[in-house]
Amino acid sequence: MSKDVYILAVSQISVQEPLTLDWLDDPLRPSGRYAPCREPDFRPFFTPMQARRMGPLFKRAAAVSRKVVEEAGTGCPEGIFTGAGLGCIANTWDFLESMCTAGEEALSPTLFMQSTHNTVGSMIAMDAGCHGYNCTYSQDGISFESAMLDAFLQICGDMIGNALAGVHEELPERLAAFVGKGAGGPCEYPLSEGSAALMLSGSVPEGKKAMCRLSDVRILHRPSNLDEVVSAYGASSVLGNDFFYSLFGRSFCSSGLGACAAAGMVASGRVPSVLLVNVSGPDAGLVFLEKA
Repeated sequence: MSKDVYILAVSQISVQEPLTLDWLDDPLRPSGRYAPCREPDFRPFFTPMQARRMGPLFKRAAAVSRKVVEEAGTGCPEGIFTGAGLGCIANTWDFLESMCTAGEEALSPTLFMQSTHNTVGSMIAMDAGCHGYNCTYSQDGISFESAMLDAFLQICGDMIGNALAGVHEELPERLAAFVGKGAGGPCEYPLSEGSAALMLSGSVPEGKKAMCRLSDVRILHRPSNLDEVVSAYGASSVLGNDFFYSLFGRSFCSSGLGACAAAGMVASGRVPSVLLVNVSGPDAGLVFLEKA
Protein backbone atom coordinates (compact mmCIF):
# COMPACT_ATOMS: atom_id res chain seq x y z
CA MET A 1 0.00 0.00 0.00
CA SER A 2 1.38 3.40 -0.99
CA LYS A 3 -0.68 5.52 1.41
CA ASP A 4 0.72 6.13 4.88
CA VAL A 5 -1.43 5.05 7.80
CA TYR A 6 -0.56 6.29 11.27
CA ILE A 7 -1.43 5.24 14.79
CA LEU A 8 -2.16 8.51 16.57
CA ALA A 9 -3.13 7.22 20.01
CA VAL A 10 -3.67 3.98 21.92
CA SER A 11 -5.28 3.11 25.23
CA GLN A 12 -5.74 -0.10 27.17
CA ILE A 13 -7.35 -1.61 30.23
CA SER A 14 -5.78 -4.90 31.23
CA VAL A 15 -3.86 -6.54 34.04
CA GLN A 16 -1.34 -3.71 33.65
CA GLU A 17 -1.84 -0.16 34.91
CA PRO A 18 -4.93 1.05 33.01
CA LEU A 19 -5.24 3.95 30.56
CA THR A 20 -1.50 4.48 30.30
CA LEU A 21 1.69 2.92 28.96
CA ASP A 22 3.88 4.05 31.85
CA TRP A 23 4.02 0.44 33.02
CA LEU A 24 6.23 -0.51 30.05
CA ASP A 25 9.30 0.27 32.16
CA ASP A 26 8.26 -2.20 34.85
CA PRO A 27 5.40 -4.45 33.70
CA LEU A 28 3.54 -6.91 35.85
CA ARG A 29 3.76 -10.59 34.96
CA PRO A 30 0.32 -12.14 35.53
CA SER A 31 0.30 -15.59 37.07
CA GLY A 32 -2.13 -18.16 38.40
CA ARG A 33 -5.16 -19.48 36.58
CA TYR A 34 -7.08 -16.22 36.22
CA ALA A 35 -5.94 -12.58 36.01
CA PRO A 36 -8.75 -9.97 35.89
CA CYS A 37 -8.45 -6.41 34.64
CA ARG A 38 -7.22 -3.59 36.83
CA GLU A 39 -10.22 -1.30 36.66
CA PRO A 40 -9.53 2.45 36.40
CA ASP A 41 -11.50 5.20 38.06
CA PHE A 42 -14.43 5.60 35.68
CA ARG A 43 -15.78 8.74 37.34
CA PRO A 44 -14.08 11.12 34.84
CA PHE A 45 -15.87 9.31 32.01
CA PHE A 46 -19.38 8.61 33.30
CA THR A 47 -21.95 10.09 35.60
CA PRO A 48 -23.10 7.82 38.45
CA MET A 49 -26.36 7.14 36.59
CA GLN A 50 -24.53 6.20 33.38
CA ALA A 51 -22.12 3.95 35.26
CA ARG A 52 -24.95 2.05 36.95
CA ARG A 53 -26.51 1.24 33.59
CA MET A 54 -23.29 -0.05 32.03
CA GLY A 55 -21.60 -3.38 32.61
CA PRO A 56 -17.82 -3.64 33.09
CA LEU A 57 -17.16 -4.44 29.41
CA PHE A 58 -19.12 -1.44 28.16
CA LYS A 59 -17.39 0.90 30.60
CA ARG A 60 -13.94 -0.32 29.61
CA ALA A 61 -14.66 -0.10 25.89
CA ALA A 62 -16.15 3.38 26.15
CA ALA A 63 -13.33 4.67 28.35
CA VAL A 64 -10.46 3.54 26.10
CA SER A 65 -12.32 4.70 22.99
CA ARG A 66 -13.04 8.15 24.41
CA LYS A 67 -9.43 8.50 25.49
CA VAL A 68 -7.89 7.75 22.08
CA VAL A 69 -10.37 9.95 20.21
CA GLU A 70 -9.56 12.85 22.54
CA GLU A 71 -5.79 12.33 22.38
CA ALA A 72 -5.75 11.90 18.60
CA GLY A 73 -7.53 15.19 17.98
CA THR A 74 -9.36 13.86 14.91
CA GLY A 75 -12.87 14.49 16.12
CA CYS A 76 -15.59 11.93 15.55
CA PRO A 77 -14.16 8.75 14.00
CA GLU A 78 -15.25 8.07 10.42
CA GLY A 79 -15.42 4.34 11.03
CA ILE A 80 -15.50 1.97 14.00
CA PHE A 81 -13.86 -1.44 13.70
CA THR A 82 -14.28 -3.81 16.64
CA GLY A 83 -12.90 -7.21 17.48
CA ALA A 84 -14.79 -9.35 19.99
CA GLY A 85 -14.01 -13.05 20.21
CA LEU A 86 -16.38 -13.84 23.06
CA GLY A 87 -18.63 -10.80 22.81
CA CYS A 88 -20.71 -9.91 25.86
CA ILE A 89 -20.31 -13.37 27.34
CA ALA A 90 -21.46 -12.42 30.84
CA ASN A 91 -24.81 -11.17 29.52
CA THR A 92 -25.08 -14.18 27.22
CA TRP A 93 -24.51 -16.51 30.16
CA ASP A 94 -27.04 -14.68 32.36
CA PHE A 95 -29.64 -14.75 29.59
CA LEU A 96 -29.23 -18.49 29.02
CA GLU A 97 -29.26 -19.12 32.76
CA SER A 98 -32.50 -17.17 33.14
CA MET A 99 -34.03 -19.22 30.34
CA CYS A 100 -33.24 -22.39 32.26
CA THR A 101 -34.41 -21.16 35.65
CA ALA A 102 -37.51 -19.29 34.42
CA GLY A 103 -38.63 -22.00 32.03
CA GLU A 104 -38.31 -19.65 29.05
CA GLU A 105 -41.01 -17.39 30.47
CA ALA A 106 -40.97 -13.79 31.70
CA LEU A 107 -37.45 -13.18 30.40
CA SER A 108 -35.95 -9.70 30.50
CA PRO A 109 -35.14 -8.50 26.97
CA THR A 110 -32.25 -6.36 28.22
CA LEU A 111 -29.84 -9.26 28.65
CA PHE A 112 -30.68 -10.56 25.19
CA MET A 113 -30.24 -7.17 23.53
CA GLN A 114 -26.89 -6.67 25.26
CA SER A 115 -25.54 -10.16 24.64
CA THR A 116 -24.66 -9.98 20.93
CA HIS A 117 -21.11 -9.52 19.69
CA ASN A 118 -21.80 -6.21 17.96
CA THR A 119 -23.35 -4.59 21.05
CA VAL A 120 -19.98 -3.12 22.06
CA GLY A 121 -19.32 -1.53 18.67
CA SER A 122 -22.83 -0.09 18.62
CA MET A 123 -22.41 1.36 22.09
CA ILE A 124 -19.08 2.96 21.11
CA ALA A 125 -20.73 4.52 18.05
CA MET A 126 -23.60 5.98 20.08
CA ASP A 127 -21.19 7.29 22.69
CA ALA A 128 -18.98 8.93 20.04
CA GLY A 129 -21.86 10.15 17.89
CA CYS A 130 -20.50 8.21 14.92
CA HIS A 131 -22.99 7.45 12.14
CA GLY A 132 -20.44 6.01 9.71
CA TYR A 133 -19.14 2.54 8.98
CA ASN A 134 -19.36 0.14 11.92
CA CYS A 135 -18.30 -3.50 11.77
CA THR A 136 -17.57 -6.15 14.41
CA TYR A 137 -15.35 -9.17 13.84
CA SER A 138 -15.79 -12.26 16.00
CA GLN A 139 -12.99 -14.44 14.65
CA ASP A 140 -11.80 -15.80 18.01
CA GLY A 141 -8.10 -15.11 18.50
CA ILE A 142 -7.75 -13.33 15.17
CA SER A 143 -10.58 -10.84 15.79
CA PHE A 144 -8.27 -7.89 16.44
CA GLU A 145 -6.25 -8.40 13.26
CA SER A 146 -9.48 -8.76 11.26
CA ALA A 147 -10.71 -5.39 12.53
CA MET A 148 -7.32 -3.77 11.92
CA LEU A 149 -7.10 -5.16 8.38
CA ASP A 150 -10.50 -3.73 7.47
CA ALA A 151 -9.60 -0.32 8.90
CA PHE A 152 -6.16 -0.36 7.26
CA LEU A 153 -7.54 -1.19 3.80
CA GLN A 154 -10.29 1.42 3.98
CA ILE A 155 -7.87 4.19 4.93
CA CYS A 156 -5.42 3.07 2.24
CA GLY A 157 -8.25 3.10 -0.29
CA ASP A 158 -9.31 6.64 0.70
CA MET A 159 -12.72 5.34 1.71
CA ILE A 160 -12.33 6.93 5.15
CA GLY A 161 -9.79 9.32 6.63
CA ASN A 162 -9.52 7.83 10.09
CA ALA A 163 -10.69 4.83 12.06
CA LEU A 164 -11.25 3.79 15.65
CA ALA A 165 -10.10 0.18 15.92
CA GLY A 166 -10.29 -1.91 19.06
CA VAL A 167 -10.77 -5.27 20.69
CA HIS A 168 -12.80 -5.84 23.83
CA GLU A 169 -13.22 -9.01 25.88
CA GLU A 170 -14.72 -9.77 29.27
CA LEU A 171 -14.23 -12.90 31.32
CA PRO A 172 -15.76 -12.89 34.80
CA GLU A 173 -14.07 -15.33 37.13
CA ARG A 174 -17.24 -17.43 37.36
CA LEU A 175 -16.92 -18.15 33.62
CA ALA A 176 -13.16 -18.68 33.44
CA ALA A 177 -13.40 -22.42 34.11
CA PHE A 178 -16.11 -22.75 31.45
CA VAL A 179 -14.09 -20.92 28.79
CA GLY A 180 -11.01 -22.97 29.68
CA LYS A 181 -8.85 -23.72 26.69
CA GLY A 182 -11.03 -21.73 24.34
CA ALA A 183 -8.78 -18.67 24.63
CA GLY A 184 -5.86 -20.64 23.23
CA GLY A 185 -2.25 -20.51 24.28
CA PRO A 186 -0.22 -22.59 26.69
CA CYS A 187 -1.76 -23.14 30.10
CA GLU A 188 1.18 -21.65 32.01
CA TYR A 189 -0.37 -18.24 31.28
CA PRO A 190 -3.56 -17.23 33.13
CA LEU A 191 -6.88 -16.59 31.44
CA SER A 192 -7.63 -12.89 31.31
CA GLU A 193 -9.67 -10.08 29.77
CA GLY A 194 -9.19 -6.53 28.58
CA SER A 195 -9.95 -3.65 26.22
CA ALA A 196 -7.68 -1.96 23.70
CA ALA A 197 -8.37 0.97 21.37
CA LEU A 198 -6.22 2.49 18.64
CA MET A 199 -6.91 5.60 16.59
CA LEU A 200 -5.71 5.21 13.01
CA SER A 201 -5.48 7.99 10.45
CA GLY A 202 -4.24 8.64 6.94
CA SER A 203 -2.81 11.97 8.09
CA VAL A 204 -1.54 13.61 11.26
CA PRO A 205 -3.62 16.53 12.58
CA GLU A 206 -1.83 19.85 12.90
CA GLY A 207 -0.11 20.18 16.25
CA LYS A 208 -0.24 16.42 16.89
CA LYS A 209 2.42 13.74 16.57
CA ALA A 210 1.87 10.17 15.44
CA MET A 211 3.01 7.37 17.71
CA CYS A 212 4.11 5.22 14.78
CA ARG A 213 3.27 4.21 11.25
CA LEU A 214 1.04 1.21 10.58
CA SER A 215 2.89 -0.19 7.59
CA ASP A 216 1.08 -3.46 7.02
CA VAL A 217 -1.63 -5.80 8.29
CA ARG A 218 -1.99 -9.34 7.00
CA ILE A 219 -3.92 -12.47 7.89
CA LEU A 220 -2.58 -15.79 6.64
CA HIS A 221 -4.59 -19.01 6.69
CA ARG A 222 -2.56 -22.17 7.26
CA PRO A 223 0.71 -20.53 6.20
CA SER A 224 3.37 -23.03 5.13
CA ASN A 225 6.16 -20.45 5.05
CA LEU A 226 5.45 -18.22 8.05
CA ASP A 227 9.11 -17.95 9.03
CA GLU A 228 9.99 -16.71 5.55
CA VAL A 229 7.17 -14.18 5.57
CA VAL A 230 8.24 -12.86 8.98
CA SER A 231 11.88 -12.62 7.92
CA ALA A 232 10.98 -10.66 4.76
CA TYR A 233 9.70 -7.74 6.84
CA GLY A 234 13.16 -7.09 8.27
CA ALA A 235 11.67 -5.85 11.53
CA SER A 236 14.06 -4.90 14.30
CA SER A 237 11.85 -6.75 16.78
CA VAL A 238 9.43 -9.65 16.27
CA LEU A 239 6.91 -10.17 19.08
CA GLY A 240 4.64 -13.19 19.23
CA ASN A 241 2.10 -14.92 21.41
CA ASP A 242 4.49 -15.49 24.32
CA PHE A 243 5.01 -11.72 24.49
CA PHE A 244 1.25 -11.04 24.53
CA TYR A 245 0.43 -13.74 27.06
CA SER A 246 3.31 -12.95 29.42
CA LEU A 247 2.09 -9.34 29.73
CA PHE A 248 -1.68 -9.68 29.45
CA GLY A 249 -2.60 -13.32 30.03
CA ARG A 250 -4.54 -15.50 27.60
CA SER A 251 -7.56 -13.94 25.95
CA PHE A 252 -8.87 -13.15 22.50
CA CYS A 253 -7.73 -9.55 23.01
CA SER A 254 -4.12 -10.29 23.98
CA SER A 255 -2.68 -9.38 20.57
CA GLY A 256 -4.60 -6.08 20.56
CA LEU A 257 -3.20 -5.19 23.95
CA GLY A 258 0.21 -6.21 22.60
CA ALA A 259 -0.24 -3.81 19.69
CA CYS A 260 -0.81 -0.96 22.15
CA ALA A 261 2.38 -1.90 23.96
CA ALA A 262 4.32 -2.19 20.69
CA ALA A 263 3.10 1.23 19.52
CA GLY A 264 4.37 2.66 22.81
CA MET A 265 7.72 0.94 22.32
CA VAL A 266 8.15 2.46 18.86
CA ALA A 267 6.91 5.89 19.96
CA SER A 268 9.36 6.00 22.87
CA GLY A 269 12.30 5.01 20.67
CA ARG A 270 12.87 1.62 22.29
CA VAL A 271 12.77 -0.01 18.86
CA PRO A 272 12.45 1.44 15.32
CA SER A 273 10.06 -1.25 14.08
CA VAL A 274 8.00 -4.13 15.46
CA LEU A 275 6.31 -7.03 13.73
CA LEU A 276 3.51 -8.55 15.80
CA VAL A 277 2.83 -12.19 14.96
CA ASN A 278 -0.33 -13.66 16.45
CA VAL A 279 -0.80 -17.37 15.72
CA SER A 280 -4.32 -18.51 16.54
CA GLY A 281 -5.32 -21.97 15.40
CA PRO A 282 -4.80 -22.24 11.64
CA ASP A 283 -4.45 -18.48 11.21
CA ALA A 284 -1.62 -16.02 11.69
CA GLY A 285 -2.20 -12.28 12.02
CA LEU A 286 0.68 -9.92 11.27
CA VAL A 287 0.77 -6.23 12.22
CA PHE A 288 3.87 -4.25 11.21
CA LEU A 289 4.66 -0.98 13.02
CA GLU A 290 7.48 1.41 12.09
CA LYS A 291 8.80 4.74 13.31
CA ALA A 292 6.65 7.57 11.97
